[in-house]
Amino acid sequence: MKKLFLNLIVGFLLCYNVIAQAENKLIFSGISGAVNSDISMRVLSEAYKEIGFDVKFLPLPGERALRASNSGETDGEVFRIANVQKRYKNLIPVPTPINVLEGIVFTKNKNIKVNGWNSLKPYRIGIQVGIKFVERGTKGMNRTIVDSNEQLFRMLNAGRIDIAVVAYTNGVKAIKKLGVDGIKANKPAVQVYPLYHYLNTKHSSLVNKLDAVLKKMQSTGRIKEIREMIISDISRK
Repeated sequence: MKKLFLNLIVGFLLCYNVIAQAENKLIFSGISGAVNSDISMRVLSEAYKEIGFDVKFLPLPGERALRASNSGETDGEVFRIANVQKRYKNLIPVPTPINVLEGIVFTKNKNIKVNGWNSLKPYRIGIQVGIKFVERGTKGMNRTIVDSNEQLFRMLNAGRIDIAVVAYTNGVKAIKKLGVDGIKANKPAVQVYPLYHYLNTKHSSLVNKLDAVLKKMQSTGRIKEIREMIISDISRK
């Protein structure tokens, strides 16, 4: 039923998309519930406005979002790490990063020390399906794969996994939402990734125009300002 519902939503938006493009409106798929989606969409909203487009966000599970953007059901992907286009051939990265992802290990065990991906091998690891940086970093390890960050942190709180590896912003959001105590973020990050916006090949003509705007936003500090503002808002809630 859930899959049918998602397919109906995407089908509706695909029909809407045909009309929207004629009105300078674009729809981007991205990871549902991710704070980095909120940050990246705020950056993109400002950037696309500069070149005459309104943008909307279609939240989907991680892998489903990529399939939608790669197939052309949506106009592109809000954000992903570098080199996604090697697998998803119809996606073009816009060169200037729009955000940054801090891959953080969250745990209740204060004795766990993190020093790169290999240091995670002894532990029961929880990850969210479709999140590429974690899938790659923990490949071959003892993993439990779930559908949402909330599931991860419930499992971590209950002692069913030793660590949860997520984007820092998503971890902060999940802990606040669930109201759990005793879970800490192990810093520094296990890895830090610049995040890029991807356009479907049908919009290749927009890449250079958008990149020029993003370069300006980066040089003025506007991209960093947006990120810090949204993280601060989450921390206060």
